[in-house]
Amino acid sequence: MENKRIKYPIGQQSFENLRKDGFLYVDKTEYIEKVVEGSQYYFLGRPRRFGKSLFLSTLKCFFEGKRDLFKDLYADKMNWDWEPYPLLYLDLNTGSYRDDNELPDLLDRQLCEWEERYEVKHKNRTFSQRLATIIKSASEKTGKGVVILVDEYDKPLVNNIHNQKQFEYYRSVLAALYSNFKSSADYIRLVFLTGVSRFGKLSVFSGLNNIRDISFQNEYSAICGITEDELLENFKEGIAALAEENDRTAKEEIKELKRWYDGYHFSSKSPDIYNPFSLLQVFAAKEYSNYWIASGNSTLLAVSLKKTDANLEEVLHAVCDKSALEGLDFDNISLEALFYQTGYLTIKRYDARRNLFHLGIPNEEVKEGFFRSLIPYYTSLPKIKVAPFIFDLIDEIEEGRVDDFLRRLQS
Repeated sequence: MENKRIKYPIGQQSFENLRKDGFLYVDKTEYIEKVVEGSQYYFLGRPRRFGKSLFLSTLKCFFEGKRDLFKDLYADKMNWDWEPYPLLYLDLNTGSYRDDNELPDLLDRQLCEWEERYEVKHKNRTFSQRLATIIKSASEKTGKGVVILVDEYDKPLVNNIHNQKQFEYYRSVLAALYSNFKSSADYIRLVFLTGVSRFGKLSVFSGLNNIRDISFQNEYSAICGITEDELLENFKEGIAALAEENDRTAKEEIKELKRWYDGYHFSSKSPDIYNPFSLLQVFAAKEYSNYWIASGNSTLLAVSLKKTDANLEEVLHAVCDKSALEGLDFDNISLEALFYQTGYLTIKRYDARRNLFHLGIPNEEVKEGFFRSLIPYYTSLPKIKVAPFIFDLIDEIEEGRVDDFLRRLQS
């Protein structure tokens, strides 16, 4: 009898669709128990396509009381009443945010939907006032605290990190909106935000003194991504199929997967974390490639490097404390923080005695893909001409000879 084909959830960010349609799911619901028993406010920072949206979608289904979706998962065993909570889910991941109207239009549509759901009249008030009324009305109508989930809360800012006027405009809009998280605390059960960075001048961080940033906490280090144990437990068939395709043993294939897609660390005692997007892609396609790199671009990093005239070698082998990696400031952009938060650098080693993180490139995919796209910004070579000899020179990067590498390309 033919084995059932495994459905890998490539690009699938809806927990409900994933579970209903029989996609492979790595159980992360133990973290829900930690969240609901902990703080009222959370922030989680991770690079793009690392599973933030899926975890937020999982939280959404949990607080909607959809217990059937959690059958055979950790959360199903929790001591929980599974009663639905009033829930506000704001997804800022879809926009490009290149003009003044995009964010206000998105917020207006979302607020109108919530106002209709909780029977709130819209009387030409500000976004902040409308949200405050929605939170209060939703709580009073249901008798429960409101759950607020915000996906990529900072994307309008990240997309305008080199456009001061647009950045400041979006910052003011978001700061006013997020100020409700503190002023409406009596009506809120949980606020959980995901994003890339902590922007200190936003009210969510400057005004809320009890928000729990779990981005660097050891107990949450594997909340997104795939650990080695999760790889071996959930992807046995995929590893076997990939090994057969490449005429290797399973052990050899795991070593190759590790070289290409492992190596991320998000805390001082973090286990090795695999890039989940690339893992799913390689198992589905049975072919190694720069899947995560190809799904975005490194223009922001290249522009930042050129703007600051930074020493690339120093950036890629940076040593810094946690505070240097936590946030971004428009007036003083930290390249180490930007590279780390966007996933192009990771924690390679933690020096406990000095409380310092040593950073480096996580794996082969990032090393090859990043430099393939970055080199044209430093030379007159078009991208298509870089490929033939990049593999001969790229090892110099790992040995710390980045400047030599770039000089040879320009000669």
